[in-house]
Amino acid sequence: MMNYSNTTKWKLLTLVMVSVLVFGGLFALLSNKNKGDENHKLETKIVELETKNEKLSKNINDLNTSIQATANSPKGEELSKDITNVATKFVELYPYYDIEKVEDKKKDLLQIATKKVADSIVPDDMITSSKKTLETSSTNQKGEAYSSDPTFKSRYESSTIYTNFVNAKQVQYFAEVNYETESNSGDTKNTVFIEFEVTNNDGKVLVSDYEIKYLK
Repeated sequence: MMNYSNTTKWKLLTLVMVSVLVFGGLFALLSNKNKGDENHKLETKIVELETKNEKLSKNINDLNTSIQATANSPKGEELSKDITNVATKFVELYPYYDIEKVEDKKKDLLQIATKKVADSIVPDDMITSSKKTLETSSTNQKGEAYSSDPTFKSRYESSTIYTNFVNAKQVQYFAEVNYETESNSGDTKNTVFIEFEVTNNDGKVLVSDYEIKYLK
């Protein structure tokens, strides 16, 4: 009876050990399968990203080649020169002020900038008030003049211009513009920071937008 019991125990023990080995193998197999699936997904994702990266690189290279070809062509060189000239004139004209030549400044701006930009810098009421100030000896008429001092003048002195080339027809600029003023209260030197954009629309090169920046 005792021997039978021991035999049974050994059989049960053997069965347990075999079961452990079998289940352990199954778990290992499943674990390896899951890892294999994850690795496959990862490899697939990497291939997709590499493909997208190759396409992106090609698009960038094609764009750079196109831009370079346009810039190096006779028309491209002429357009680049026109854009640069407009940007330079705008920077030089912006700080200029003379009460006797306000209307002239507006006309000059309309040659190199959109009407919206020109109207923003020299609105019509500035021209009207300047004329009224010149017609009277009073220098303290409220609402009549942009400056209570009709002798006030400002003129361009120098500038540093930074260029951000967007494409063959659109260039963004940031300019540090130094200018001088003179008035009854004395002469001063000042600096203004301007961010603006020059675009080519149907062969017309103009400053299409601008913003004065105040550094804190």
